[in-house]
Amino acid sequence: MARPNFIAVNLPVIIKTSGRDVRTIVQDTREDGFAVLAPAGEEVVLLPGEEILVVCNRQDARYEFATKVQRFVPEEPPLYYLAYPEEYRRIQVRSHVRARAALDVRYAPWPAEDWPHRPPRACARGVTVDISGGGAQLVLREPMVPGDLLYLEICLPGSRRAPLHLAGRVKRVAPREIDGERRYEVGVAFEALSERQEDEIVAFVFRRLLEERRRGGWEHGS
Repeated sequence: MARPNFIAVNLPVIIKTSGRDVRTIVQDTREDGFAVLAPAGEEVVLLPGEEILVVCNRQDARYEFATKVQRFVPEEPPLYYLAYPEEYRRIQVRSHVRARAALDVRYAPWPAEDWPHRPPRACARGVTVDISGGGAQLVLREPMVPGDLLYLEICLPGSRRAPLHLAGRVKRVAPREIDGERRYEVGVAFEALSERQEDEIVAFVFRRLLEERRRGGWEHGS
C-alpha cells in the first residue's frame, strides 16, 4: 500500500479512540506503515488489529482516515506502528478569520523531548493581540525564536470549559516598545489542534466579529 504524501516524520496527529482525542507525532515511515510515538503512561492502550481514526492538519487541509494498529514496539521511544490508509478524507482548510482580542495567556516553552505528552507548567503570563482558528498574535515579556514550540493556556470569554490547552509554533518575533517597556510580538501557529478546540476558537472569533460589526467596527483578518 502506497504511503500518502501528507504522512511524514514529525507530523503531529490526533488519534481518536474510545471517545478520546490523544495527541502524538509521527516518528517513522516505512513501506508497509508508519510509527507514532506511544502516549506516556496509560493514557491510551492500542491493541494489534484495533481500528482507530487518525486526524492530521497540514497548512492546506485537514486529513482524516481510519486505519489499523499493526504492532507495539516497547523500545525507547515506545512506538505504535499503523497501517497506511486505503482511503482518506481531505477537508479544505477554511481561511482563518482573525479577531482582535486581549486575552490573558499563560505559557511556557515546550521542549521537543516532552512534546506532545508532557506539557510543562505554564507560569509566565502574556496577552493576545488577535486570535484565529489557525493561530494567534501574542505580546510576551521574553524574546522567542522562530521554530520554538510553546505550551499555551488561553481562556475564552463566554466559555464554560476550562482553559484551552494548546501548542503554538513560533513563526515570527518583533520587538516593541509598549508603555516605555520592551515587549515582543510573537506570532504562533497552533499545532495538533483538535476539532473541538478549533470549533471553540472559531465560535469565539465570530462572536467577537459580530460584536464589532454591531458597534460599526467590522474588521477582517487573514
